[in-house]
Amino acid sequence: MNQIYKRLLTGIALGILAAVTIILFTYILFPTVFHKFELQTLDMRFSRKISLLEEKRDGAKVEDIVIVDIDNRSLNKLGRFQQWPRDYYAEMINYLVRGGARAIGFDILFMERDIDRVADTLLVQATKSAGIVSHALSFSRAEPDAFLYRMNFPPEKFDYSRLSYAFSPETMNEFPVADRFDGKFIELYNASKSVGFVNYQPDNDSVIRKMPLFMNFADRLYPSLALALIFNMFDVAQHDISIVPGKFLKLKIPAIAPDAALEIPIDKKGQMLINYIGTFKTFRYVSFYDVYTKRIPAEFFKNKIILIGASAPGLNDLRPVPFQEAFPGVEIHANMLYNILHGDFIYKKSTTINIFILIVLCLFVAIVASFFNMWISIPVLLLSIGGFMVGTFFSFWTNNQWIDNVRPFIGIIASQIAVLGFKYFREIKDKKRIKLMFQNYVSPSVVNELLKNPNMLKLGGEKKFATAFFSDIKNFTSYSEKLEPEQLVLYLNEYLGVLTDIILKYQGYLDKYEGDAVFAIFGAPIQQPDHALRACRAALDIQKKLHTYQKKWKEQNRPLFETRIGLNSGPMIVGNIGGTNRFDYTAIGDSVNLASRLEGTNKIYGTSIIISQSTFQLVGKYFWCRELDLIRVKGKAKPVRIYQVIEEKSIDLSNEQKATMEYFLKGLEKYRMRDFHNAREYFLKALQIDPDDGPSAEFVHRCNLIEKNPPPSNWDGVFEMKTK
Repeated sequence: MNQIYKRLLTGIALGILAAVTIILFTYILFPTVFHKFELQTLDMRFSRKISLLEEKRDGAKVEDIVIVDIDNRSLNKLGRFQQWPRDYYAEMINYLVRGGARAIGFDILFMERDIDRVADTLLVQATKSAGIVSHALSFSRAEPDAFLYRMNFPPEKFDYSRLSYAFSPETMNEFPVADRFDGKFIELYNASKSVGFVNYQPDNDSVIRKMPLFMNFADRLYPSLALALIFNMFDVAQHDISIVPGKFLKLKIPAIAPDAALEIPIDKKGQMLINYIGTFKTFRYVSFYDVYTKRIPAEFFKNKIILIGASAPGLNDLRPVPFQEAFPGVEIHANMLYNILHGDFIYKKSTTINIFILIVLCLFVAIVASFFNMWISIPVLLLSIGGFMVGTFFSFWTNNQWIDNVRPFIGIIASQIAVLGFKYFREIKDKKRIKLMFQNYVSPSVVNELLKNPNMLKLGGEKKFATAFFSDIKNFTSYSEKLEPEQLVLYLNEYLGVLTDIILKYQGYLDKYEGDAVFAIFGAPIQQPDHALRACRAALDIQKKLHTYQKKWKEQNRPLFETRIGLNSGPMIVGNIGGTNRFDYTAIGDSVNLASRLEGTNKIYGTSIIISQSTFQLVGKYFWCRELDLIRVKGKAKPVRIYQVIEEKSIDLSNEQKATMEYFLKGLEKYRMRDFHNAREYFLKALQIDPDDGPSAEFVHRCNLIEKNPPPSNWDGVFEMKTK
């Protein structure tokens, strides 16, 4: 269960990391670069959507909006466009009005008065008398180097109070700001029912995907041509308009939205995404020439919205759109008009929602990759990418929902890479950790020695004079019977960790663990002249450290592990012992066995550290030690003098400790002289000072037994060890 939680947390952490990284790079550091790719995916969605729509329409045209097209045929019949007299347009207006047109919009800029003032006057009169005409405006930025300076007011006599709108400065400042009003044909503008700008706001790749609904000039908002036509048809007044930049532009038009205000989604710059409904000539096109010459009956235009513009290539009004490189500008306005009339808009998901989707996908992929190997996680990755792409494309085709593709796509891949990278580095780390674990068991000094001398890995060994170290836990069997296995292992690992750290601290070689027992060697494989000194210091440090831990264990109601240590210095065989393919670096010999016996001897004397005479001879001047006994271990004929290590001589003993040792040694002297009565008295005096003195208690017990059963006359004072 812990492994499951660990993998789950790893997946969550890496998924969030991947998501945050993508957010940082794509939203903060390099938003333009990634937005460019996102727009390309939008174009792909548009292309497929339009294909589906055209298949559904099966060649039928949108008839409620008609484009009177200044096409090549019109130019061939009527001559050069720039030389057309403006009474052509006046006659066009009159003919369309006679036919019952609903609204007329000119995607043609009449920037200045013409030389033919009569024709100009006819155009102005036709526009005014029609009462349904919307003319085009153009705004621009100031160019001081060309003496085109910023205009702080509309042109003189321009009826801006009727043809533009005023909102709060905070609202108006969100829309694109224009410095200059480019038109000078003020009479024509004032005669219009409404005016609308035809300035485009292409993306960085020059593709027109959106259009501002208003532009801010001289602290007034002017509508786009499509919006101006809406205002024209439905007599929209200032109070019918409400704007929340970044959310929507609301229009109260009962004819379009009888139950509620029409909400047009806009971005923070007041731009509406154009929901193109088809390729070139999706709307009904008729030639300007055919209308002008009345080849098309006037009744054809009854209740229709008329847009007059140009598709002829030479007139420079062909624009790149998401699915076509050359698309008439007039049909862009037709698409916008259609979107507003039918409430058919593209809804771009907010940044918050897109980030949420990104995080969810990153988490999903990272968690899956954390639980499974590459053979499962990679197919899941591919399915996630494919499923997400299909889902977002389908959502766009059916519900006009624009959900980010690029960032989640990168996030999915980044999450997979993050997990794979984590697994890779974790594998490296695990290998390093395994090496460190190996060092913990065999000591870093062994590894270093092996690196210096690889021949040590060969079978065989060498004779060395070193110190063997054995330790064991007092009454461990009783603990093992009372504790659950998991608890026992947990507590034992903490105890063994203390011993291991200290042994390695003094550069001992940790040979092996045998349950609760620890076997270590000082002086091999690295030669250490002070091996015995290191071993004794390690033993004392262990006892002191365990004493500190015992206080904590007592508070936690845990077993108070106490350890007994035996040390012996002497010759031993050290080297790699085992089979050809499996062997361990260890030590064998009588000296090693004796150290093991001395560890067990602590049980008899109630001590914690016992060393042999050979070890005492090497360290006696550095430590407070007292002789304990002369013993003969099982299987050996020669007796061994043993000593208890109490403290380093750099630390002075208390008076009580000194007195206890003095009485004990006097008692031991009497004991070996067979004066058991006086010996017992000295041991008892030691116990009066220190009731917990184990050696004194042991010898009082012996004296009591010997007085009842005196030893033979040839008794040599050696204590026979009956067990190991």
